[in-house]
Amino acid sequence: MTKPLTNAPFGPEDMARRRKRAIAMALILAGMVVLFFVTTVVRLGSAVAERTL
Repeated sequence: MTKPLTNAPFGPEDMARRRKRAIAMALILAGMVVLFFVTTVVRLGSAVAERTL
């Protein structure tokens, strides 16, 4: 016989996979933000302190 349909579109295994993938994507995004920030600070260097208004 076939498996009865449930109201939930995804099973527990699917939700666990989606959660792990979402956490991985969030960590990658956070890492890129930190990388861009550090790169910007390093490239600006002391030029920011020497700037006159």
